[in-house]
Amino acid sequence: MIHINTENLKEFNILDNNYYIIADFDHTLTTANSVPTMGVLPNFLGGDFLEKRLKLYEHYRPIELDYNLAKEEKQKLMKEWAQNSFSLTSKYITNNVVKESLNSANLYFRTGVKEFLEEANKNNIPVIIMSSGIGNIVKAFLEKEKCLFNNIEVISNFFLFNDNGAYIDLKNIMASSNKHYSIIPESIRKELEKRSKAIVMGDLIEDKEMIDAKKVDKIITIGFLDSKIEENLKEYNNNFDIVLTNNENFNTINKILKGGI
Repeated sequence: MIHINTENLKEFNILDNNYYIIADFDHTLTTANSVPTMGVLPNFLGGDFLEKRLKLYEHYRPIELDYNLAKEEKQKLMKEWAQNSFSLTSKYITNNVVKESLNSANLYFRTGVKEFLEEANKNNIPVIIMSSGIGNIVKAFLEKEKCLFNNIEVISNFFLFNDNGAYIDLKNIMASSNKHYSIIPESIRKELEKRSKAIVMGDLIEDKEMIDAKKVDKIITIGFLDSKIEENLKEYNNNFDIVLTNNENFNTINKILKGGI
C-alpha cells in the first residue's frame, strides 16, 4: 500500500537533478524481513554472543518503536542500546568476521533499490546512507552488490582494525534517535548545500532528522512502515510525503525519480 502527497511532489521538480538523497539503510534500502546490520554478526557468531545480543534487542526494540515516550528519554535509551551493543560486539569481532558474515546473512535489497542507486550514480546525485547499524557491513554489502559508487557516502558506526584484522577501536556511536544532519562531516555538508532540494527516507519517524530543513528549499520525505501499520499509519502520513507499507518495493520511488507521478 502506498500513500502519496502529490502536491508536494509537483512542487519538487525532480528533473533538474538539483537535489541530494539521505537514506537510512536497515529496513529502508533493505527488505522488512532482512536482518539489520547489527544482527548480521550475532547470527554469524551464534552461541553466547547471539543470546546476549537478543536480550539487548528484546529490551530496547519496543522502546525504539514507542512514540509515546519523551524524545529526550528515548534518545538517551537508544544511545545506551548502541553503546551496550557495540561494547558486546567489540569482544568478538575481527575484520575476517565482517567479511565472512555476509556469505550467510539474510540481508537483501528491496526490489528496485539497485536501479535506484544506479540512477542516482548516473545522474551524479549525492547519496548519503546514514545508518545506526554497522558501517563495515553496509559498505561490504554495497560492494558485494556492486553498488558502492563514488557518489555514495556511508555515515555510520565503524569498527576499526589493525593490519592483522584485530579490533582496535570504534568510530562513532550513532543510535536510531540521534542520526542528525550535524553528524555528516562538514566537507560533505558543504557540497550538499550547493543543491537546493533533498529527498530523505527511513523506516522511523526520527529519520527525518537526518536532514536540516533550513538548508534546502524543498524536501520530499519517504517513510517505510512495515510493522504495527494500523497503530502508526496516521502518524507516518502526518510526517512523510510518501508512506510505503507491507514491505513495498522501490518501483514508485524509481518512477518519481524519472519524472513520473
